[in-house]
Amino acid sequence: MNHTNWKSAGLVSLACMVGGAANLHAWQQESGGANSSEKARAKPQELSKKAGSAILWENNYESALEKSKATGKPIFWYVPTVPGTFMDRKEEVNRYMLAGPFSWPSIIKLINQNCIPLKVAPKTALAKQFNIRVYDFIEPGFLLVQPNEEVQLLANRMTTLHPRWTFKVLAKAMKDPSSWEDYSGNTTSLELETWRRVSASDWQLEPKVMTELLNGNSMESKLLAGMAAFRMGRHDEAKSIWQESSLAHPDHPLAWKASCEAQGIGPFCRGFEVFEALPESAVDGIDLKNVTSAALVNTFNELELWQRSVDYLLGMQNANGGIFDSDYDFGGADSLPNVHTAVTSLVGLALMEAERRSTDPVRKKRIREALDRIVFFVSDDANLNFVDRDEILWGQAYRIRLLSACHRQNANAKVSEALQKAVKQLETLQLKTGGWYHEYANAFVSATALTALFDASQAGVLVDTNKVNSGLKRLASQRLSNGAYPYATRTENGKDAGTEKDLAASAGRISICELARKRWGQVDEIEFAKAVSKSMDLHDVLAIALKYDNHTSTFAYGGFFFWYDMQARSEAISLIADQEIKSKLAAKQRQLIISLPELDGCFVDSHELGRCYGTAMGLLSLGVLE
Repeated sequence: MNHTNWKSAGLVSLACMVGGAANLHAWQQESGGANSSEKARAKPQELSKKAGSAILWENNYESALEKSKATGKPIFWYVPTVPGTFMDRKEEVNRYMLAGPFSWPSIIKLINQNCIPLKVAPKTALAKQFNIRVYDFIEPGFLLVQPNEEVQLLANRMTTLHPRWTFKVLAKAMKDPSSWEDYSGNTTSLELETWRRVSASDWQLEPKVMTELLNGNSMESKLLAGMAAFRMGRHDEAKSIWQESSLAHPDHPLAWKASCEAQGIGPFCRGFEVFEALPESAVDGIDLKNVTSAALVNTFNELELWQRSVDYLLGMQNANGGIFDSDYDFGGADSLPNVHTAVTSLVGLALMEAERRSTDPVRKKRIREALDRIVFFVSDDANLNFVDRDEILWGQAYRIRLLSACHRQNANAKVSEALQKAVKQLETLQLKTGGWYHEYANAFVSATALTALFDASQAGVLVDTNKVNSGLKRLASQRLSNGAYPYATRTENGKDAGTEKDLAASAGRISICELARKRWGQVDEIEFAKAVSKSMDLHDVLAIALKYDNHTSTFAYGGFFFWYDMQARSEAISLIADQEIKSKLAAKQRQLIISLPELDGCFVDSHELGRCYGTAMGLLSLGVLE
């Protein structure tokens, strides 16, 4: 479907999309959209179960150590999980590794020939011996252990999987001078040229090249074709290619990977596996005793972060405009449409900022086309599940923020109509107490709703001031005297003083809650600056949970709160009236953000929310600080 440019020619009529049967999600077709708590936990197909099995894994540390001493080969120890872990998605994270780096022939051969491969979760004594413990080691990760049990390599926090980077890191630790090509076997000139283009972030393959790849005899050729189709937005086509090719080459390790990708449970379709060329420093400057998927300090400047992150986001968009990498299902699988609408809206906001910054007409055109599709997608009520009571708030609030930004940029009747409708829908979600909820009622969700409604009011659409005032009153009632905001709803006595522990536990929530009050003129300028400064002072207690996909025991933070809180803090900093305080906090916040990209220049906070969410929020956190 061709979409006109809403900015220059007006958005395509939304009427043709609303209620369209072709856009109904599985939750509508299978469960009627019931407010279910059922999780989205896919059962791997038979071929998918084989992913990673070409590596000759031992399953016992003691026996692996015996073989290591007898052969002189080190143990390559893959640690799928950690004792006492906070991870909710242990199996999903494990599968990303098995269908990611451990499915590529070059890595399989490198490990099998040079090491005693071991795949086992450590028991308490081993975990203590190698410091594979909660907070110190975040799965997934791996070690290279010498026969004398000296650790040669330690890697964890692997939320971005780059097979060639992984190969280079392992080869460096093993002192193996071989290259990826030395271990990969025969590769056709067509495949080599395709990989060259892919490494340059050029996934837009011509039909002739796609046909040649599909007609090739190798599993790698067909896998590549599926990857290119996916990155060109043709997700259904990609899954068909992967499924058919896996069945045609059932004994090939890459076929098992393709089966996972076809099921939507592989690391590539989920956005965790990337192939773009990386700076040499990504391997050359690495500390083998502390390897993560984070970029080394000063690997990218700010312009490079924008370019790489935007390229990634553009490559993850489906042809219908949506972003579907997130499987955040804490509110049940039926809430996923609302999560996808929320993430798609955030990606749209990030792309609007990227469009403003871009000076390349070709790049601007591609961003604009992606934005048109996003606005079309999020404006369509068929892409939301209104029966869901867990994540509907996020879908509504973030699409309101995007549509408000679009309308402010260039007033448009169709966008205005969609925005006004979304505002009314968000207002109906308000509870009798005045607050809003996500899974449960709390202050930070109410603050998110109020911030969205403020954006809408600035865009010129009608907002119910009675509901706003009721919401602000409820939000103020949740604030402790020292400025802390409890995680759960508290009684409205307004007399609790609050402790330093309460402040630390709400380090992230302070910014979004005070931001909402600031937007609606409900907070003193001096107190507002103090609150945002306090949030910055307590950053470390928030940062400890980065890359966990569930709540941790430290103040109930989880990785999924990290960029949510960072974005709110950046936005709050931009509103501080005192220029000296504002400049100081902005510089510190910018430095924090610049230090957090992944090895490919994107951002992440947790596995189930996905790298598109983290990348969009990272860019928004950076962009608002100008």
